[in-house]
Amino acid sequence: MDPLTHGLSGALAARAFLPQFSSEGKRRVARWAVLLGSVFPDIDVIAKPFDPDDFATIRVHRTLTHSLVCLPVWALLLVLLTAWFCRRRNIPAPGRAVLWLLYGFGLALHILFDCITSFGTLVWSPVSWNRISWDWTFIVDLALTGVLLYFLLLGWLASSADRRQSTKRAAILLFLVGALATLYLAVCYAFSQPASWITVAVLYLAAAAPMCFSVARGGKHWKPIVWWRIGVLATAAYLALDSQAHHWALERVQQSAAAEHLDVREAAAVPLPPNLTAWSGFARTPQGISQWTVSLAAPPPLAQAPIAVPAVSGSPCPDVLWSLAQVRAWMRFARFPAIECREDSGVESAQFTDLRFFRPPFRWELRRGRTQPIPFTWRVTLDEAGRITREGWVVQ
Repeated sequence: MDPLTHGLSGALAARAFLPQFSSEGKRRVARWAVLLGSVFPDIDVIAKPFDPDDFATIRVHRTLTHSLVCLPVWALLLVLLTAWFCRRRNIPAPGRAVLWLLYGFGLALHILFDCITSFGTLVWSPVSWNRISWDWTFIVDLALTGVLLYFLLLGWLASSADRRQSTKRAAILLFLVGALATLYLAVCYAFSQPASWITVAVLYLAAAAPMCFSVARGGKHWKPIVWWRIGVLATAAYLALDSQAHHWALERVQQSAAAEHLDVREAAAVPLPPNLTAWSGFARTPQGISQWTVSLAAPPPLAQAPIAVPAVSGSPCPDVLWSLAQVRAWMRFARFPAIECREDSGVESAQFTDLRFFRPPFRWELRRGRTQPIPFTWRVTLDEAGRITREGWVVQ
């Protein structure tokens, strides 16, 4: 999940469920503890500039800092750092045991929000290096981000001191919600995904209703904590809808694979941006990968035949490839690998692609007749003597 959504989830949860403290200073530190805990695991990105072969995204990201096994240790380190900082600045803070629980909650929240994506999170590292991928939502989910932001700001609106301040805050909130809705429609258009302007307009008007009601009551109709707790429930309901949509998409993939009489070793439905209706379906067989485009907006079964991608294609791959550390790490990371080896004028190359990161082309890419390579595609080039001359990610 993206850092903004992680931060919003921590901020909303902290405001909705924090216990009472003896002072505002302690309450503020407690909120920051949950918020910092909810974004801290992504600190592993600092390893990327120090990785000589640019492989830290595979080797390091979502490993130890995202581990439930290591969570108590990270929470303790954050508690000690917070206690030192508050002592130096003479800031009142909750007890260390309470801070440890708050940081642990924020860390666990981050791990949960990463598990629902398809990238994979090593929640049991270093005990186990298996990746957890629930495939509920794309790495950036504008609807989920919008739900979190909307209810967080509704509480901010409800805390207005008078009607004039409430009106200003409502105007800001209406603008932000409108900007997010516009961005959602723009992304739908860019990916040629179905999006109803009428549906988005109705949702926008529904979102505006509580703001208008709050302004009419001078911003004091409901307490802010009520909106924040409703926001947590709304987030849980949206995630449940994500889970159900994934279940429906996976069912269609399995039914289509059975209709094709495929010997399926693993099947998956991976979300596509930007909405709940668009999915990529995969079935891994001994021969390769079968791939479908799944639209929950269309009635079942899937109309199109699968695209068959062989597990290994092209010329025979050199044996030296399988001894490379990067290739071994990539193979552990990939769920639906497709490998293509080529030979041209004595120069050999091997390209490793994980099809689960396929995304539909943008409209302008279709017009030009070309698309960008699938993310996390790794290429190895060898000279005539079989020596490795280059390894790296494929970018264009």
